[in-house]
Amino acid sequence: MDSADPARAFVKDVKRIIIKVGTAVVTRGDGRLALGRMGSLCEQIRELTSQGFEVILVTSGAVGVGRQRLRYRKLINSSFADLQKPQGDLDGKACAAVGQNGLMALYDTLFSQLDVTSAQLMVTDNDFRDPDFRRQLNETVNSLLCLKVVPIFNENDAISTRKAPYEVSFLLFFILYLL
Repeated sequence: MDSADPARAFVKDVKRIIIKVGTAVVTRGDGRLALGRMGSLCEQIRELTSQGFEVILVTSGAVGVGRQRLRYRKLINSSFADLQKPQGDLDGKACAAVGQNGLMALYDTLFSQLDVTSAQLMVTDNDFRDPDFRRQLNETVNSLLCLKVVPIFNENDAISTRKAPYEVSFLLFFILYLL
């Protein structure tokens, strides 16, 4: 880093980095997981943690992963006659519920290959209205970071009262506010 660049002077005091990745980062155009991008992301996070940074990952993608899984399941369980009928869109909340464990399993596998431990924290916007919740979440995150664990946040879309598509990442806003 060039110390003469005043726009970058603040970086020398940075301890904690929050990385937000959207569905377009974790999935490909066809809806499947972008394994190369996710692997590269995990490698970069490992590098940051090895340099002493505390890293928090905020991820999207559970709905996309679940939609891909459910479409495939529906396809292999359908008869030829079923496939001739108009196909309705899948419920986004059901897609999120199905996709969340697959998304987290992949993060866990990728990080484990890099000797990095990660933790899942699922929240909704309603959670942040409770001051006791915010305090407990802050304590949990700080405890995880002290243990050199990468917290991975995701909105619990399966039970969230918010409607998709989301225009603003409330989750990132609240995490920045909280931490």
